[in-house]
Amino acid sequence: MNKFIHTTTLFFVIFLLINCSNKRQFVSKPTKSLVNPDSELLEVNAVAYHLNDSITITYLEIKNENLIYKRPDTTFAFYADLRISYKLLSEPNSRKILDSSSYHLIDRASETVEIKSIVSKFNLKALNNSDYYLDIQVFDLNKKIKYNKGLNIYKKNNFTQQNFLITYNNNISFKTNFLKDETVVVKFSNPAITQLTINCFFKEFGPALPPFSTKVQDEFKYKPDSVFNIFPSQNQFELTMPRYGFLHATTNSINTEGLTLYTFDETFPGVSNSDEMINCTRYLMSKEEFDGCKNAADKKVAIDNFWITIAGSKERARELLKKYYGRVKEANKYYTSYTQGWKSDRGMIFIVFGPPTNIYKNSKSETWVYGLETSVSPLRFTFIKTQNPFTDNDFILERSQFFKDPYYTAVDYWRQGRVYLNNGK
Repeated sequence: MNKFIHTTTLFFVIFLLINCSNKRQFVSKPTKSLVNPDSELLEVNAVAYHLNDSITITYLEIKNENLIYKRPDTTFAFYADLRISYKLLSEPNSRKILDSSSYHLIDRASETVEIKSIVSKFNLKALNNSDYYLDIQVFDLNKKIKYNKGLNIYKKNNFTQQNFLITYNNNISFKTNFLKDETVVVKFSNPAITQLTINCFFKEFGPALPPFSTKVQDEFKYKPDSVFNIFPSQNQFELTMPRYGFLHATTNSINTEGLTLYTFDETFPGVSNSDEMINCTRYLMSKEEFDGCKNAADKKVAIDNFWITIAGSKERARELLKKYYGRVKEANKYYTSYTQGWKSDRGMIFIVFGPPTNIYKNSKSETWVYGLETSVSPLRFTFIKTQNPFTDNDFILERSQFFKDPYYTAVDYWRQGRVYLNNGK
């Protein structure tokens, strides 16, 4: 009997250790920015460009707004001191490092620090026929804070978005969205690219369906509204952005892999006007309220009155507006795919429920957990990554009737003039 108990106990301990190990492999805490849009998160952007079969250049942009600038004494200039390190892995959380290095980056300033972007680059030894994950760490040595940035590296074929380098006004572009009528120059090094097919998509997308909806989301089929061909010279070509929608450049009419550029307005990822404010607030509105705001003679007055009504006063309405549209901005920054992030499934959940307590990730899905996992029934949302020729940031929520009560509870909380936050903090 004692032997059986001992064996059973040992098996249970091993089982727990295995499960805890797997759990740690995929869990990540949300960044400060997700917890609080007004936080001092360092904004780091990265772009990968495949120079040839074995070398990938990674361009790094660091917004200096939240860096600490110091000087040893009054005889020296102010400076930001950064250490950049990176690891190339076969997949996220892999222990096998394929390439790695680190370097110092110092930015000197005068008596006043100009708000700007600090740009640097490094080469990766990334061979063709494989995909990778690049783990980048930026350590602010003056502030003693480390920031992480992850980037998928795709090298299974020679015609992905990372085989093209976007430039705007003779500078590397760290974004793929531009204003209407802006012209970008796209460079490439692959000599096999002699012709490109430009597919134009002008479809307007609506907000995500509620998490409990049984309605089938409209499938976005790969059927462009118009098509034209270009013949680049000197390994580059120009594209002028349409009034709205996006452009998708491919090497032929059959291959769907390629470069995608989007037209958004000048305030993106923020909210630009009353029309967009009304659209973004659809998650909290009844159909009658939404139609009333959309058809109002003065839409600004209409949306302002909506917030004042649910908040109870102008002062509380201002605070509520700031938090809600702050989440919209965060959703646009993190979850934009072929449409604005606030319209995506992850954007909808983030806006209504706020930042999750924990995020579990692997190469195929994300699971967001709200509330303490030691509680009886923490709320879990699972998003499945879709195969999308335009973006690698498209995730679809696994919907369930179970989410109906929590969703309406969160919406009602907002409509009572309070910011909903259920992340166990």
